[in-house]
Order: sequence, then structure tokens, then C-alpha cells
Amino acid sequence: MWVSERIELREGFIEFHQVSDFADVHDVYVAVEFRSQGYGSKLMKKFLAEMKGRGIIEVTLEVRVDNTCAIGLYEKFGFKYMSVRKGYYNGVDGMLMRLELREC
Repeated sequence: MWVSERIELREGFIEFHQVSDFADVHDVYVAVEFRSQGYGSKLMKKFLAEMKGRGIIEVTLEVRVDNTCAIGLYEKFGFKYMSVRKGYYNGVDGMLMRLELREC
């Protein structure tokens, strides 16, 4: 059974699942009034620090290919393109991305 966990700030959260030394991000949310102010980066820093502390060696996530702001944030933290899932988001392709924390 998978149990969802959250890393939270007042301005938003990251929801994920952890299995052994692997984490899969399911939702990254920053409240509308706090977007484009650096809170996504602050949240991602907190999340990745927690993952490193837990001994996580790999993090994956999916993002809509048209969400350039989110893709830019993930790339800033070292996430790399893995593959595309055609039509994953109601007809919009989803990009699978991966970060190896051993390299960070």
C-alpha cells in the first residue's frame, strides 16, 4: 500500500510517495498569490533536503509538456528528461523527469 506524504510551506506543498530509496512526486502546488516569487524553489529545496536526509537516491515526477515554468524549475534542480507519455494529461503529453540525488 502506498501512503502519500507532504512537504509543506505556508505557500504550498509537494506530495509524494516513497518506496525504499526512491521517491515519486505526485503534486507540486504553490498558491496562486505566491507564484513567480521564488516559493517553488524554496519548496523544492526543502523537499530535496528531506529526501537526501532519508537516503533517497532517485526522484521522479511527471509534468505537462506545456508547463514551461514547472519544467524550468525542475531543470534548475537537476531533473532530466526521461520520456514522454502521449496524451497523459487529457490529451496533453506528459514528460517524465528524473533526478539522481547521488549526483547532487
